[in-house]
Amino acid sequence: MRILFISQYFTPEIGAASERMSGLTFNLRRLGHKVTVITGFPNYPFGKTYPGYKKKFFSLENNNGVKIIRVWLFTSSATGAVARLLNYLTFMFSSIFAGLWAGRADYTLATSGPLFAALAGYVVSKMKGTPFIFDVRDIWPERIYAGTNMKRGLMIKALEKVEVFLYKKAAKIIAVTEGVKNNIISKGICPEKITVITNGVDTGIFFPRPRNGALAEKLGIGENTFTVTYVGTLGLLQDMSLIVTCAERLKDYKEILFLIVGGGAKRDEFVAVIKKNNLTNVKILPPVSPVELCDYINLANVGINANINHPHNNMAIPVKIFPYMACAKPIILANTGEIARLVERHTVGQCVSPGDAEAFTRAILEFYHDRNLCKQCGENGYNLVREYFSIDRLARSVLSVISGTTQPESNKESNNNLVF
Repeated sequence: MRILFISQYFTPEIGAASERMSGLTFNLRRLGHKVTVITGFPNYPFGKTYPGYKKKFFSLENNNGVKIIRVWLFTSSATGAVARLLNYLTFMFSSIFAGLWAGRADYTLATSGPLFAALAGYVVSKMKGTPFIFDVRDIWPERIYAGTNMKRGLMIKALEKVEVFLYKKAAKIIAVTEGVKNNIISKGICPEKITVITNGVDTGIFFPRPRNGALAEKLGIGENTFTVTYVGTLGLLQDMSLIVTCAERLKDYKEILFLIVGGGAKRDEFVAVIKKNNLTNVKILPPVSPVELCDYINLANVGINANINHPHNNMAIPVKIFPYMACAKPIILANTGEIARLVERHTVGQCVSPGDAEAFTRAILEFYHDRNLCKQCGENGYNLVREYFSIDRLARSVLSVISGTTQPESNKESNNNLVF
């Protein structure tokens, strides 16, 4: 099959969208399919084009047999609404234009957020006469204003109409969680056209490795250090203040170190708070590539994630937990919803209520004092990932959805939902 993907984010960018799309496309290529990706020049999360890439209107690459068409888009380190909107819109128009010369395709798959990338996917699918498959990672535009005092102005209402229009026009919809699926159904969309395919992890990149002694020495992590590691976005939906509070409460435990690896809209603010409070038990590093990140995670005793109490966090499964589990690390989360049920059901760590710094601190100390518990939860997570969340397995599930698509308005579908 010839499959055209449209995703604003792609390798070597760091983040959930890039990891999902890169993993799926490379695995589909390995399964023998012809895969083309239309994406932007890499700039996320810094807002600056990555070294080694010269921004042009278009460029063509071949990565492990995947044809990659990079298109111009507005980039800026500013995080305001205008800068983000320009970033999204320029990618949308550039990717539609690139679709004219992307070659023949049998299927077009676009992922959101942002919603504009999915709109580009629909337009390109009409240009090429292919079924449009909508991969929904975030509910847009609801994700922007849910849980805030933001008013649903004319722009938000217009985007909501576009959102529902795309759901209706999609031949198939892939939802990243059951919560996302239920949200889509609540908007009048036929459940039979929606399949849940979660995020996952490339177990060829993330797996238990021996301790990287040179890296540990460079970071000042001793043999007896109990390392609490956070990797990923430091953004608006992450509760970095909870991590600050926990670090303050544990600063007298000289063996406990918080290792933070990531970037995002709140990184500078987080760094400033750590310096202001003189928290020497917190070490903050910029994002690194997935291959490098595996060594960082393998220095950890436990992996953590903390989200604010936001309606859309309740339906999310944070992508960072999969590399933790793939490296056989127990996890501690401040989350509710699907991820809390998964952690409890499979005993892969502990989950506390969002904002509960006291319970989060207790959980860290429980693992600190019980290394056998660390080992057991880590093994449980490792086995869970290998059975259900490896990216090659998820790619086969996506392929099953694609191959069952016959025409843009079809509602028939086999059930490929993972059961765990």
